[in-house]
Order: sequence, then structure tokens, then C-alpha cells
Amino acid sequence: MIRAFFLLPLFFLITQPGIAIREGTATADICIRRYERSGDFGRLALWHEAAAECLKRISVPMNEIAYDYYERHGYEKWAARAKKEAHEIHKQHQYHRTRAKIAWQKSKTPEPILSAERENIAKFIAVWLPRYPDRFYEFGIYPTFFRKQRIIAEREGDYVKALQLEADAAAMCTAQYEQILIACGRTEYEKHRDAYRQHALRLQHLAQQNPKVLPKEMNEAKQIARSLETQVVSATQKADVILCIAKSDARVKTALKDQTGVHAYPSFHGFAWIVRFANHSRGNIVTAIIDRKTTNVLAVF
Repeated sequence: MIRAFFLLPLFFLITQPGIAIREGTATADICIRRYERSGDFGRLALWHEAAAECLKRISVPMNEIAYDYYERHGYEKWAARAKKEAHEIHKQHQYHRTRAKIAWQKSKTPEPILSAERENIAKFIAVWLPRYPDRFYEFGIYPTFFRKQRIIAEREGDYVKALQLEADAAAMCTAQYEQILIACGRTEYEKHRDAYRQHALRLQHLAQQNPKVLPKEMNEAKQIARSLETQVVSATQKADVILCIAKSDARVKTALKDQTGVHAYPSFHGFAWIVRFANHSRGNIVTAIIDRKTTNVLAVF
């Protein structure tokens, strides 16, 4: 049976923050594989550059924010891990820049096609820039670090530390909006930054009062996120439509024939939807790229 199932990808992002901060680049890799297969070296070069840009604009600042926090607060093991991840990010960035140069040397792609693909990439990056700040409390550093540390503090009855950890988390979310989105000119996210900054200040003030019970403000961060949501169309409803289109494609049907336990993972990337079909025995089986406007299936591989 095929199902639209979103929890498994989120599980991977929760348990592996190093993967989470590079997921934009991992998604760009799908388009890289598409143009490698078709021999379109111009668009291949552009997507290698896009992958490098995701690392520079998203992964690097996220890593630096985390490393700075661990270092300042004496979390040596976590700081060492973040330092290792920084090295891996740098290697990936260099790899994509090098591959882009090689692809450009082979490119015969006409300029109008390149221009259209640059527009697609701009939409792609625009979708990925807010992905992690907007989901700060869902996956990545919050569940893997802050929530665990808070649970320990609460068990020990150290409510001041628990509050301070929540304040630090809100401050880090603030920093992500500041250094990823606003640094890239997305001034519409200043209200997000300011909301989390105020939340951090409230929690710091409560911590200074040395409370004997946990105040209700401890768990208000998710309410802030919900109040700032701007999506008009239900992503789940749209994903269901896209999933039906992908499943109806003859190439997808052929790839999934005789496969069992298949799960589908539709996700939106600005200019297109990407639907991945996978199961436990084979991993990824087939991927479909579907145009946002026309809903035509652009590629299957």
C-alpha cells in the first residue's frame, strides 16, 4: 500500500541534525541527478551552484550559531560535533563549486533555458531559507539538545535552568531568523525574529525570579509559530493531489510494480513538487518531479 507519510523524514531530521542542516543541498541533488542523466550540463552546473548556495546561506550560519552556543556554555562534546560538521559542510561546498565549474566547461545549454532555470532555483532557495527557522521546535537542535537538557533539569527540580534553556532556545531561533532570512533580505521575517526575541526575554525574566513551579510561558513557543503561519492553501490537501498525479504516471507504476510496503514522500520546493517512493527493503525506489503550475510530470528516475 502507498501512503503519504511525513513522519519518517522528520524522524531522520530529528535524530540526525547534521543531515538536517544540509537537507536543502540534499534536495538540490535530485535535480543534479536529473540533469546528469539527461546530459544537460548547463542546468547541471546551475544546480551544483544552488547546492553550494544552500550550504552557504543555510548550513553555515546554522552550524556557527550552534557551535557558538555550545562553546560559550561548556558543552564540549557538542561543540566538537559541530566543529566536525562545519568541516563536512566546507567539503561539500567545495565539491559542488568544483563540479559546477566542470559542468560549465561542457555546457551547450541555450541561455533562455538557463535563464528559466535560474528563476526556478531562486524559487527553490526562497522556499528553503525559512524551512529551519520556521520548524525550529520540530526537528534539529531543539528536540536533540534543548528538549533533552530541559527534561533533565526538570527531573532534578532545577526550574531556573529549565527556563534558561527555553530562553536560550528562543534566542537561537531568533538568531536563525536574523542570520539566515533577514541577512538575505527577507525583511518580512523581522516580525518572526522579534516575536521569539520577546519570548526569550520573558523566559529570562521568569528565570531570574527563581520559580518553584514551571510557568505556563515555558511552552508558548509553538503557539508563536502557529500565530505566524502564513500558508493559505492546505499543504496536506495539495500534497494528496500531487501524490495522485505521481502515482498515475506510467513510469512510476512500472517502477512500483510488485513492490510492497511502499511509502510516498511529497514535498514542495518552490518551482516544483518532488515525490519520492521508498520501502524498507530497497530504500528509494523512484522519484517524480512535478511542475508547480502545470502539474505535469517533468521527470521520473
